Amino acid sequence: MSEWYTKIGFDGDPFSRDAGFEGHDALVDEVFYAIHSGNMVFIVGESGSGKTKILQEIIKRFGGKKKIIYVNCRHMQKSVNVEKLLQKSLGLLGRLLGKKPNKMILLLDEIESVSTKNAERIKYYFDQNYLQSVIFTGKGFPVEGMGQSIVQRISKVLKIDPLSDYEAVRIIRDRIGDKYLTDRVIKTIYSMSGRNTGKLLQNCRAVMTEIAHGKKEITEEEVEKLLSMEK
Repeated sequence: MSEWYTKIGFDGDPFSRDAGFEGHDALVDEVFYAIHSGNMVFIVGESGSGKTKILQEIIKRFGGKKKIIYVNCRHMQKSVNVEKLLQKSLGLLGRLLGKKPNKMILLLDEIESVSTKNAERIKYYFDQNYLQSVIFTGKGFPVEGMGQSIVQRISKVLKIDPLSDYEAVRIIRDRIGDKYLTDRVIKTIYSMSGRNTGKLLQNCRAVMTEIAHGKKEITEEEVEKLLSMEK
């Protein structure tokens, strides 16, 4: 059985690609500046807003130098041991030779809380230059248990704001071209997605699936009805 997208002429799912940095280029530049400057930064944004994508770009640019430690903290915030992560980054030979980590970049994604021990560890290793930079992401700042010692070391809190309607339309046009969905329909989908880029792609997929199953045109009212049923 063919997939929905092959029925309307696509080789692959046009919504499987992430939204990139559309509308957030300046924020990404600030994050890289913070890393090169040796600072801590906290990125605030809802799930699907692009926080993890930014960290993936950091990994792409710095990962080859083995300077990156990435942890998705969702559901495991209390169990993350920063000290063990740093030791593990050295590999078995490095640990046997008694080497110490140097100027690592620590990425703590989707963090919701920080234990007192981890807060002290982060502060110590950052102050001793074992950590060059720490990038936190989460839904809000500060997080539970972060404490003033860490808050005072965070140079910037960067908020990922929702894209404009124009930017949202451009993201979808980049995937499907000028056919199937009007600009007004895309804007309606974006509004019903809570102006969240990740949900926009999911909901556009749901609407396009309906089109692939035989509905040639879809109105704003039909989109509202369809997506209300999807919730």
